[in-house]
Amino acid sequence: MAPIEYFGYALFALLALLVLASVSAPFYRRKKASFVLGATLLASIALTASYLFASGSSFYLFNIFKIYQFSMLFAGLFSILLLLVMVLSYDAPSSFNSFFMMFGFAAIGIILVPMASSMVGLLLSLELASIPAIFMIAINGKRFIESSVKLLIMSGIAISILVFAMALIFPYDAQLSLVQVSAFGLIKGSYLVLLALVLFIGGLSIEAALFPFNLWVPDVYQGAPANMSAMLSGINKKIAFVALMEIVFTVFAAYSATYATLFMVLSILTMFFGNLAAMVQKNVKRLLAYSSISQAGYILVGFAAASQYGLEASIFQIITHSFMIIGAFAIIMLLENLGIRTIDEYRGMSSRNGYLALALSLLLLSMAGVPPLMGFTGKFLLFTSAIKSNLLALALIGILNSFISIYYYSKVIIVMYQPKREERLVIPKAVIAVISIALLVIVIFGVYPQPMISIAERAASALLGV
Repeated sequence: MAPIEYFGYALFALLALLVLASVSAPFYRRKKASFVLGATLLASIALTASYLFASGSSFYLFNIFKIYQFSMLFAGLFSILLLLVMVLSYDAPSSFNSFFMMFGFAAIGIILVPMASSMVGLLLSLELASIPAIFMIAINGKRFIESSVKLLIMSGIAISILVFAMALIFPYDAQLSLVQVSAFGLIKGSYLVLLALVLFIGGLSIEAALFPFNLWVPDVYQGAPANMSAMLSGINKKIAFVALMEIVFTVFAAYSATYATLFMVLSILTMFFGNLAAMVQKNVKRLLAYSSISQAGYILVGFAAASQYGLEASIFQIITHSFMIIGAFAIIMLLENLGIRTIDEYRGMSSRNGYLALALSLLLLSMAGVPPLMGFTGKFLLFTSAIKSNLLALALIGILNSFISIYYYSKVIIVMYQPKREERLVIPKAVIAVISIALLVIVIFGVYPQPMISIAERAASALLGV
């Protein structure tokens, strides 16, 4: 066994300890103990994954998980994002220990998605991430039951479609492996394989909130606690994109012309649906839900490009939007707890807390793609990848949608800086920490994006080399 493989086993040992810690959470007398233990384990997982990414190693563990740069990038990223969500949830109204008991299982599923080496492992990891999230919403009280039930129904539909797609692939690859299958090139005209591709895209589109499978998103995000909305939009939706990458860029590599066309249509419809619906929203949480849908459309531009450069751009945008949306929902959670929900109620926010108004303004401007923030770099890479793949019309439609989004983002920003005398808002330290980390990421890698671009390039190259 190579010495580097010990770090792979250490990563799984840390994941096992995280599950054990979450199961033991109800027995802790104080929530601080479970928080410190969970935060330490997630930080350790992130550091281990970062080391494995930097090493450039590629090997299998237990013959069902693959350690390589693509999986380690997302394992490290999701560990950091989960830590931010856990910090947000520490002062949430519900019991933190009850939250943490489910959180550990969801974290395992989320981190294992990019590491799965088979469709079965991918499916089980996706469900392990989704099912605990349903209960994490429900434990907050009766008024959150509707959101959790809607999420349960949509997750059930998604898994049914994915299982059907896997059944169609089984005759051609009994291992259901996530690698390029040479036999697929010989059956390129098979309608069953094409149907499987469409079903995989359809099933994962539900999880990723792509049009027309995203009508549930605004209701669930608005009806769920803000910390859970941050987790669903910033992490759970992103693992669906990671799974989609693993499926289409490896298993269906021979069908790039087919899935590129499908993704181009889905991208255009998703961008327009999210942006046009967001324009008429008055509730800020619901506005961000539709904004999140439009951002999914932008991410799909890289998929439609069907190239390594497009894949790099999508990876970069996934990282970008994860930090932007979690930072934004951190602010919304604070204000929602004070009964501030609509755009009009945000009036005069700058006089109540200048840092809060500035932070939300920067996050929204980054979502709109305003330079020199990270959101601009992500969209620039995406639209450039479309142009390089001779999809000029798609790039122009993406730019048009970015201008449309400026309208509803600016509504919130303008209202916050309108004069109104109110008592000053005090921000809890946990919320300040999450907001500050999100801001640092989008500003630093907006001004100097090359390190993150290089990381995305290495991850994309690793995935395409499977």
